[in-house]
Amino acid sequence: MKRFDFFTCGGGQFWEDVFFYQKWRIQRHYKTKEFRLLDPWDIRRYEGGFEECRQAFLKYIAMYQLPRQKGHMIIMLHGLAETKNVFKPLWRKALQEGFLAAAVNYPSTRKNLAGHVKQINFLLNHLEDVQEVSFVTHGIGGILLRKLLMCKEPWQKKLKIGRVVQVTPPNQGSALMTWAAQFALFRKILGPVLEEMSPEDAKHFPWIRKGIEVGVIIPGKENRWWCKMMPKSITRMLNKKDEAYLKEAKETILIKNRHLNPFKNKRIVNACLNFLQKGNFS
Repeated sequence: MKRFDFFTCGGGQFWEDVFFYQKWRIQRHYKTKEFRLLDPWDIRRYEGGFEECRQAFLKYIAMYQLPRQKGHMIIMLHGLAETKNVFKPLWRKALQEGFLAAAVNYPSTRKNLAGHVKQINFLLNHLEDVQEVSFVTHGIGGILLRKLLMCKEPWQKKLKIGRVVQVTPPNQGSALMTWAAQFALFRKILGPVLEEMSPEDAKHFPWIRKGIEVGVIIPGKENRWWCKMMPKSITRMLNKKDEAYLKEAKETILIKNRHLNPFKNKRIVNACLNFLQKGNFS
């Protein structure tokens, strides 16, 4: 359905990315299941079914003479209640380093992990002109990826899987999320994933299979002003060092960080790209 083009907020917690090519994306509304085509500036260019949006995209390729993408793509999966915008500093740096980069929106507060896995599998199955994918995750994105890599999907036969960087992953579960899940208000605001992050649930998180190199980054939070204002019972639950432990990790590092968004920290951004390129953080 053709409508007037207008700016959107890029998805947020209601639209999920199901197709990505050269900064263009097709999104699906998590509830209505309608699709829309967004350009690199998050302007809606078309609405309709998936194939209709894809055909509209092909017309824009011809109109703007977009070059074909080729090579190694970094797929970025954000954390709970975040959007793709959390990755902007890393995304820009990755493009400068010659990577393809897709920061993926998924409605983290609206669906459970199984629902998010289906979405990302759909996107990867429709990924075109890419030979290799690596992943950078934040928060629960790391658990989503662990479940994703255990699926048997066509994209895993088509694409080489490179390296993985997890930033602040709740690999051993999350004490804070487990505490919040006790309250109906938090469950309503943050969604069903909240109840899937307990230490008991973490015992059943799938392992990352052999052959995939994984690095874990733990941003230190000790110097954040808002941490000092919180009760000690809450700040203890913000200690991510033990929760981030992953037996299969090749390397784990702690980086001092004062930013609410860790990807505004240049050391963290550089460490992510170093690991993806060389297999180590230094």
